[in-house]
Amino acid sequence: MPDRPSHVVDRAETRAARTADRQRVAQEVWAEIEEQQRARDDKTERLRAMRLAQEAGR
Repeated sequence: MPDRPSHVVDRAETRAARTADRQRVAQEVWAEIEEQQRARDDKTERLRAMRLAQEAGR
């Protein structure tokens, strides 16, 4: 079986590298989104607890 020409190999490697890069970036973005959601949820819980404590003190 003959080897593939170098330009075909180069193209395949480039495509694989691009795909890996896109996946890495997507994972980073999702991690950032999840962190922002956690921060928002923590803040919401903190504010809710403060509000309930204030209402209980009335």
